[in-house]
Amino acid sequence: MPCFRIKYLFVFALFLASFSFAKGRLSRANIGIEYGVWKPSSLDAYPNQPLKSVDGADPIIGISFTSPFLKSHALRISLMQWQQRELMQIGLESVTLRNLSFDLKYVLLPDYKLSPYVSYGIAAIWSREQPSGSKSHEIPLDRAGWGFNLGAGIDFLVGRHLGLGMEYQYSYAVFAKPVGLTDNYSGPKIAAKLVFIF
Repeated sequence: MPCFRIKYLFVFALFLASFSFAKGRLSRANIGIEYGVWKPSSLDAYPNQPLKSVDGADPIIGISFTSPFLKSHALRISLMQWQQRELMQIGLESVTLRNLSFDLKYVLLPDYKLSPYVSYGIAAIWSREQPSGSKSHEIPLDRAGWGFNLGAGIDFLVGRHLGLGMEYQYSYAVFAKPVGLTDNYSGPKIAAKLVFIF
C-alpha cells in the first residue's frame, strides 16, 4: 500500500512539474502595461517600506513593447510616467518625469510558462515643473536628463495571449540642475505588469 501511494505521489508531482514548465509563448513579442512604485532615494522618507510611495507621489504607470532578439534575449522599449505633487514650499504644483528606456532582457527560461529574467539598459528622462499660485501663469520648465536601469523580474503565462509579471528595477536618473526638490531621482522601482502576447 505505501508503494502504491508513492507511485501516485510521483505521478502527481510529474503532472505539476509539466504544467509549471510547459512550453509557453513568453518568448514572443508582447505589449505590457505596468503599475507600481518608484522611490527616488533622495526623497524617500520611508526606506524600510518598499511599497510606500514618496510623499506626494503618484504611482507609476507605463507601457512597453518587447520583441525577441536572440534565443535568450529580448529588446524592450518602455515609456513610464511618475509625478510628485504638493510642492507648494518651492512654488510648484507638480513635477512630472517621463522615462523612455531601451533595455536588453535576458530570459533564463525563454520557452516556459514561468520565466525569470534580468534586464539592463539606458534611459532618456524628461522633466516638467508646473508652477503654482502666483506663478501659475508662467510657462512650465522642461529639462532633460539621462539614466540607466538594472533589474530582475519574472513573467508568468496565464493564457494563450496573456501573461502577468513582477519586476524590481533600480533606475539611476540624474539631471544637470535640480528638478523640484532634487537633481538625483535614482532609486528602486517595483511594478506589476499585464502582458498581451502576439
